[in-house]
Amino acid sequence: MTTLVNVVVGKTIRDRQIRTAYLFILPTILYFLVTFTYPTLRAVWLSLTEWSVAGETQFVGLDQYVKVLTDDVFWKSMRNTGVLTLLSVPATMVLAILAAVLFHSASRLPLRNVLRSIYFLPVITSSVAVAFVWSWIYQPDIGLLNALLKAVGLPGQRYLSSLQQVLPSLAAMNIWMRMGFDMIIFWAGLQGIPSVYYDAAKVDGAGPVEQFWYITLPLLNPQIVLVAIIEIINSLKLFDLVYIATNGGPANSSRVAVLHIYDLAFSWNKMGEATAVAVILFAVILVVTVAQWKFLSRKTEY
Repeated sequence: MTTLVNVVVGKTIRDRQIRTAYLFILPTILYFLVTFTYPTLRAVWLSLTEWSVAGETQFVGLDQYVKVLTDDVFWKSMRNTGVLTLLSVPATMVLAILAAVLFHSASRLPLRNVLRSIYFLPVITSSVAVAFVWSWIYQPDIGLLNALLKAVGLPGQRYLSSLQQVLPSLAAMNIWMRMGFDMIIFWAGLQGIPSVYYDAAKVDGAGPVEQFWYITLPLLNPQIVLVAIIEIINSLKLFDLVYIATNGGPANSSRVAVLHIYDLAFSWNKMGEATAVAVILFAVILVVTVAQWKFLSRKTEY
């Protein structure tokens, strides 16, 4: 009888604990539904309609997707977005890892914390300000970069006004602005790697390169996956740098996906097509993120 009472009471207590836990997480669930789930579902619905800011909505099915997928400008914007991502993300991550290793290993470097803070400053700088400053640096006639090139006898370049150079130039701006953020994450990861692994490797005769390749990189895998996901998402939805620096020019050679969405909606008043492009971009980001998480994550044990 006592056992039966304990079971019943225990089950009741367990049920109460579960209900209490759900009550605690209910505000978070409601916030997620209101700010993420509903807008996403609403965007999918609007992408199936012809609508305007005046409030007129007409269901057209998949017509908006047909228009988008047969639009050469859309495919060019997606290609530019992909190229910009490929130019930006690997370089940003490699440079950030090297900088993090340098700051971590140079423990006696004078003013190390000050230098690390300066290195992080571009991250907290307004992207609009970054775009204006770099636009001046890239200016073909009076820009700083061409002045330096001419000072050493090299010809000046067109940078943002060149069909071939505009995407690498924008990628350099994005790398400069994002590298400090990634460096801090990698540096925090390095702080969590026990020194005993490096001591054992030294005993076995491993040099700095072997230690970096077989100890540092594998144990930094969680940070590498995190940074890769963040940076690819950031590059795929890049807008402000491109809008201020080039506005998609010259000849749409720097038009990216989010800038195309902006122009469709607010320049050409094609709200349905803009929403369809936004849904497609969301799907691309979701697929890429899941793929990264699945294929890049590694469990390392020593």
